Amino acid sequence: MNSRALSALALVAVLGGCARPSIFRLSMRNPNTNRSVARLVAENEVRVAESQRFEAMMRRDVVALDTLLDEELTYVPGKGSIQSRKEFLDGIKKRSTVYDSIAAHDVRVRVFHGLALATGRADQHMRNSKGASQFTVRFTEVYVRREGRWLLSAWEARRLVAAASPASPQRGLSTTRQ
Repeated sequence: MNSRALSALALVAVLGGCARPSIFRLSMRNPNTNRSVARLVAENEVRVAESQRFEAMMRRDVVALDTLLDEELTYVPGKGSIQSRKEFLDGIKKRSTVYDSIAAHDVRVRVFHGLALATGRADQHMRNSKGASQFTVRFTEVYVRREGRWLLSAWEARRLVAAASPASPQRGLSTTRQ
């Protein structure tokens, strides 16, 4: 082996030793790291399942929704009615509720041994027999892990009251100066 190859090999060994330890090596040293990595993976999988569900709702893709919803789903939309899985899917299929857009934000996911709890907000544009509406909800979702997949088991949302814009007077407050 020539000196150039030996120098390159030494450089790789030194840089490899100084590099950030791999997740695998960290998990071998600390079992808590292994659990943390598993939790992060599960949280990401729940976020993906949520995103896929919202996309399927907007596309009215009942076949995709069928694979994303638990058989025991309880669905409570922003107005407080309670729907079973079948009622929810029928509403999408019959277009009695059409979701034009759903944008989730401020989502927090917590995972507990085969169960995941997600909370957040969602801006929704939808249409039904009463017309089109646009609103924001605060939601809580429960996912269960079945056969290697995260399925939505419960959804409950509450519509948030829109804040008064700075240009519009609030009820009971005067906008004139004394």
